[in-house]
Parts: sequence; C-alpha cells; structure tokens
Amino acid sequence: MTEHESTQILMQVLCLLAAAATASWWVMAYPMRVAPKASIHFSLANLCVLIGMLLYTQRTDQPSYLYWFTADVMILLGLSTLRWGAQRLYRLPSSKLFDLTVITMAAILMLLVTPQRTEAVYLVSILSLAASILFFGLARDHLHAFRDTFTAFATNWLVIPIALIGCLFLLRPIILLFFPDKITVFATLNTADAKPTLWVYIILILLVNILIVGNSINKLVTKILTLANRDALTGIWNRHSLDKQLQHIHSSWHTSNIPYCILLIDLDHFKAINDNWGHAMGDIVLEKSANAINNVIRNDDFLCRYGGEEFLILLPNCTLEQAHQMASRCQQVLADLIIDTGENKLAITASIGCAIVTQDTPIKHILARADKAMYSAKKAGRNCIETAA
Repeated sequence: MTEHESTQILMQVLCLLAAAATASWWVMAYPMRVAPKASIHFSLANLCVLIGMLLYTQRTDQPSYLYWFTADVMILLGLSTLRWGAQRLYRLPSSKLFDLTVITMAAILMLLVTPQRTEAVYLVSILSLAASILFFGLARDHLHAFRDTFTAFATNWLVIPIALIGCLFLLRPIILLFFPDKITVFATLNTADAKPTLWVYIILILLVNILIVGNSINKLVTKILTLANRDALTGIWNRHSLDKQLQHIHSSWHTSNIPYCILLIDLDHFKAINDNWGHAMGDIVLEKSANAINNVIRNDDFLCRYGGEEFLILLPNCTLEQAHQMASRCQQVLADLIIDTGENKLAITASIGCAIVTQDTPIKHILARADKAMYSAKKAGRNCIETAA
C-alpha cells in the first residue's frame, strides 16, 4: 500500500467517524429524547467538522475561498457548537456572543490574505489560535459544571483532556513559527505528509465524543438521583434522602461532640384546606410553605418533606436555644405567607416539635422524640413549639 493510499484510508475513517457521531447524536436528540437540545448541538458540531474536513481534502495550489476560508470557519463553528451543547447540557450561561466574536475576528484576519497554499502558515495559525480559545473555554465550562458534584481529582481528570486539546491547537502556530516547512502536515489532508494530522483528528473526534457521552450519562445519572431524593411537588429533599443525611450528621456528632437538633413541622388544619379548597390549593400551600422555610434555614441545614403536610429540618451544630429561634422564624414566615383562594386569604400556622441529640439517644429515637414533641404542640392548641423531654 502506498503512502497516498494509506492517507486516503485514514481520511475515510475520519469522515466515517464524524458521520457516525453526527447520526448518533441526532438519534439521541429526537427518537431517544436524551438531552435533546444538547444532543442536537453535538450532532451539528460533528457535522460542521465533517464538512470542514471534506473541504480540506480538496485543497490544491489554486486559491479557493471555499476550500480554505469556508473550511476553517466550518471547523470553528463546529467547535463553538460543541461548547454550546455542553452549556445546554449543564445549564451554564451561554457564551455564544463571545464565541461568535472569536470566529468573526478569526474570519476577518483570514480574509486579509488570499486563501491559498502560500499563505497556509498564516491561515493555519489563525485557525489554531481561535480553536485553542474555544477548547480552553470548553474546559472552563466543564470545570464549573463538575466542581460542585465531583471531587477535585475526578474533576481534573475530566477537564484536563479537553484543556490538552486546546494546548495541542496552541502548539501548532508555535511549531510553524520555527518550522514553517512543516505546513503541509497541517494545511491539507490529501497528501502523505498529512498522516500525523489525520491520526490526531481521529483521536480528537473519538476522545471528544467519548467525553461528551460520558458527560451526558453523568447528567442523566445525576438527574435520576435528584428525582429519587427530591420531593416532586416542593423540590426539597424527600424522606428517602433523610436517612443518609441523618447518619452523616450523627457520625459527625460522635466525632466532634457538637450537638444537633431536629425540628418537625406540621401544618395546622391542612386536611380542612384540602376539603374546603381542593387538593390543588393544598399543593400550592405545601409548595409555598416549603419555599418559605427553605429561605430562612442556614446553608448547612437540611430540609425535607417528612410526610403529607410535615417538614423536617436537621440543624447541625445547633443548641436547643438556637433550634427554638429557628422554629420561631419558621412560624413567622409561614404566618407571613399570602395565599389567595379567590374568596379570601388562607392563614398558615404550624405546630413544631423540637428535639436535641443526647448521649443516651439512639439515632432512631431522636426522630420519635421530635415526633412526640410535635404531637404535644398540636394537643397544646396548635401554632406553638414544644420541646422533647
């Protein structure tokens, strides 16, 4: 097999990979509906790269805006669309204005010269610098997306490959600065000299798409875990997630001997709200109550929906006096709620039971003590706070 034939085979493999990635992400977007907005961006990104690569193969010694300028712009558009897809996937702020500015500036600089082989060093350098900016931006996006959900070690391993791709693009103009005779390696894909570049592009397409697939799976897993641990109506934690959090706080108490408290909040006369105004109004009351309580608790506190109209707050590093103060704040924000039924306004009150961990209290019993205190508050006339004995 000649060098030229092996180059053609590599080019066919490259185009096949890009085409397969384009089709696969389209299938993810529409028939499967897996992160559709992000997936369609990833499909378009691979399509742009595929078109750019095909145009590269048609370059000759003749000037051509189609095979030089358009090809480079398509590659940059593909990289930008890849970044926009990642931002869609992780609900990050859009960088479209910045990225389009980078592409526009690169296009203007490219148009300053005639698009032909004699200007290849200049054109490849502009493309590479713009591509490196886009990849560094993509790495930054992933850093922001991962650092709140992964350890620093895992985040670095996921971000570093993307940053390295940016470094590779940045390295190209540096190489050309000292070795301009190597331009045929980077400027065209239809010569034997282009084999190293083709291999790099093949690895790049595989690596980027594998990373994106991994990110999409991670997003889906995170969403599934969130749905499993969050209350569908109020958006706060559910009872399923309470056990793990309580175990964690209880273990911390054993280590530090710093006490924690539990508040169990029961909305008064909630059945009457459902009976008189319907379950839709009851849902509104629950949602507004959860939001109100969530706005007054501390950052380290844990709020969950414990039952139908019951909410539970875990208060780490908290004294009994501080727990009473928190209970009073919760009562106040509930009393301040304005819930209009159309005929009149509902007044929301709550009976709250408070319990603090003690040396002779097993982890299961503290919940029972808080529950007993809450029922004592209801028996005492409701809209009051009782402490477990």
